[in-house]
Amino acid sequence: MKKVMKRIISSFVAFVLILGGMSVGTQNALKVEAKTLSKQADMILTNGIIYTEDSKNTIAEAIAVKDGKILDIGNAAKMKKYIGASTKVINLKGKTVMPGFFDGHMHPAMSAVNYVFSVVVSDVTGVENYVNKIGEFASAHPDLKVIQGSGYYRSDWDEIGPRKETLDAIDSTRPIIMVSNDGHSMWVNSKALELAGITKDTPNPEGGIIQRDPETGEPAGLLQESAMGLVEDIAVKYSKEQYKEAILWVQKLFNSKGVTNVFDAKIPLDNPNYYEAYKELAEEGKLTIRVKGGWYLDPAMGDNVNPNIDKGIQLSNTLISPNFKVNAFKFFADQVIEEETGLLLEPYAHRDDNWYGIKVWSDEAMKSAFQKIDAAGFQIHVHSIGDGAAKYTLDALEAVRKINGKRDSRHTLAHCQLMTSKDMKRMADMGMTAVVAPYWMQVDDYFWNIYYPYLGEQRASQQYPYQSLINQGVNTSMHSDFFVSEPDYPRAFYMAQTRLMPKTDFKQMYEGSNYTRIGDLNALLVKDVFSTLPNAKERVTLNNAIKSATINGAKQVFEEKNSGSIEKGKSADFVIFDKDFHRINLDEYSNNPVTMTIFEGKVVFDGRK
Repeated sequence: MKKVMKRIISSFVAFVLILGGMSVGTQNALKVEAKTLSKQADMILTNGIIYTEDSKNTIAEAIAVKDGKILDIGNAAKMKKYIGASTKVINLKGKTVMPGFFDGHMHPAMSAVNYVFSVVVSDVTGVENYVNKIGEFASAHPDLKVIQGSGYYRSDWDEIGPRKETLDAIDSTRPIIMVSNDGHSMWVNSKALELAGITKDTPNPEGGIIQRDPETGEPAGLLQESAMGLVEDIAVKYSKEQYKEAILWVQKLFNSKGVTNVFDAKIPLDNPNYYEAYKELAEEGKLTIRVKGGWYLDPAMGDNVNPNIDKGIQLSNTLISPNFKVNAFKFFADQVIEEETGLLLEPYAHRDDNWYGIKVWSDEAMKSAFQKIDAAGFQIHVHSIGDGAAKYTLDALEAVRKINGKRDSRHTLAHCQLMTSKDMKRMADMGMTAVVAPYWMQVDDYFWNIYYPYLGEQRASQQYPYQSLINQGVNTSMHSDFFVSEPDYPRAFYMAQTRLMPKTDFKQMYEGSNYTRIGDLNALLVKDVFSTLPNAKERVTLNNAIKSATINGAKQVFEEKNSGSIEKGKSADFVIFDKDFHRINLDEYSNNPVTMTIFEGKVVFDGRK
């Protein structure tokens, strides 16, 4: 019996050992298989020219992508080991790849609802063309209670601006409200003025101007800056669903331009439909762009400035999606030169009343708001056009730094149309970002009709510093200010290097006009000739322009560890062009559109389809 039991026990032990051995073998096999699968890429881009924009400016040939992240980078042979049964392989056939583009200052949702639900006239110039487009829209929408739109250019009128009678001729029974292309003035008809209660006796609101007929004193039809708020109650209000529809529309446009990251520079605290549209789309996984933004603060809020800062901070804590975060507050330090509301250090040249422009915030109010925001760890993002605006904003930021102490705040000035070298140095010392717009670095009708007479030749020739900011050590990112300009990186790269309007732009907008264009980058200024914008020393290299559109934009919004360059572990955000900008002539840039955009490892735009 004992022998039988021994045999049974021995057999059982042997069986258990065999099972154990099989289990270990199976586990090892599974581990090997899992390890193999973990190395299989979801996507391989190969046989291309890949500008990584890393710290060494590495140029690669292929990229492996897995789970929306960059798995590896290198030559085509090295990437073959990541190819599995389910790997999507894209043969670039010599095409050029860059990191997805950042637009460091724009107005996506606000602009999108205008494009989708109203009339936009920015694709034409001239009063007759505006009237035709607005009239066609009004006729096509007889049920709309308000005709609303945007996009006219202030350079088409004198200082008084467009007149109400022009819009009255289109429709005098419904209010017509048109916002200028720069967003700083509004053209309205008599019905809009009537419903808003704006008369000859209505005073200019603080920070705004009601332009008046020089003979009668009656409102002429142009409302500037804060005066636009006088018609706010009769303007169209958009629903959350309309914002969502418009955002989905506009992100397709952005993706077609290679844009994968944007900064929304004016998120209204008093409009939940606006920011909740972003939030819901992000939570639903429907955003194919990464949105950062700034809550808008206005000194007109008065005693509510501090409560609104608190509100913004609380709301930001509820925005947990990585594709929609609000980590900044937006300020206007001044307005714009074309409305004579940009703040200058020296008076406007064309006026004899010692006019410097509009200072939006008092020194004390700005410093107080900045101190509270900075102490909470949020960024400060400031619209700064004139050199006077830059100076008092930097004064406030320096004062806050002394109170709160130094930190990696990366506060930002956007536009930077005029700035002294001393203030550029101060920006560098504080680790700030300058968001610049190569799209505006040109001699055009705005230059000849507004900037040249308003500023005088010397200041007009010092506009839009770029290389000087880089020389001082300021982080420079790039923006379109959409809808003021549309993101278009071949165009931006061209203008950053030339400070000249591209041929295609001139042909589209000005052919047949009294203006001419000269492509000679050494040409001198000649009235009504679109030549290169002085100063030639502000032209930048292609490499610096690309850095502004990629890794510098990521640094602006603290995203450089996740995106902005093509490196292992970063988000797989790429833009692909047929041709290499480094190897083609400048005049060929306009014939090199985006062919594909990839966001988080997924193709979100394919120009081949």
